[in-house]
Amino acid sequence: MKAQTWSELFAEYQYPLYRYLFRMCGSREIAEELLQETFYRAMLSLSIQEARQVRAWLYKVARNLYIDWLRKQTSEQNMLENIRRLIPVASRTYEPEMVYRQKEEKEKVAWVMQQLPERMRTILYLREIEDFTYQELATTLELSMDQVKVTLYRAREKFREWEARAEGGKRDGG
Repeated sequence: MKAQTWSELFAEYQYPLYRYLFRMCGSREIAEELLQETFYRAMLSLSIQEARQVRAWLYKVARNLYIDWLRKQTSEQNMLENIRRLIPVASRTYEPEMVYRQKEEKEKVAWVMQQLPERMRTILYLREIEDFTYQELATTLELSMDQVKVTLYRAREKFREWEARAEGGKRDGG
């Protein structure tokens, strides 16, 4: 690929990949490192000509790097703390009551997301936040189209199940 193509590719995917990695790991520094490594690996081995495949391939590499990083964490507690920071608490609304409700809702969503297995968290994030198509999900997660549909369905069901538990006040007791 040409240098101009690389800079265009970087400009187009730098921020979405960074947001994904930051939301997954909760650390700006780690997200930046994983982003750098993603583009480094792309420069070494990317030979995909179609633009649609580039996006899925980059997210696949970023996800695999995130999983490798997660595995390197020394304790289960560190992993849970990083996932807890999945959803930023920043709000643009300055009415105290609204800010409080939004904060509570984000904390609930973050808690629910941490209850899901990594694959379910990833597929929900990529579909609902990054607007991945089913085909992009299949390519990124190395799943068949049927597996994407089933996994996404199960992830949504599991999310609703945990959300209902959170609504019922069962967050502390299980």
